[in-house]
Amino acid sequence: MTGWSFFFILVGVAFLTYQLFRIIDAIERPARRTSHRRAMAR
Repeated sequence: MTGWSFFFILVGVAFLTYQLFRIIDAIERPARRTSHRRAMAR
C-alpha cells in the first residue's frame, strides 16, 4: 500500500464518520424539540 492509498483511506473513513454523526444528530434534534415543547406547555 502506498502512502497515497493510506491517505485516501483515512480521508474516506473520516468523511464517513462525519456523515454518520450528522445523521445521528439529525435524528436526535426533532426528539429534543418535541420534549422541549412538552416541557414548555406544562
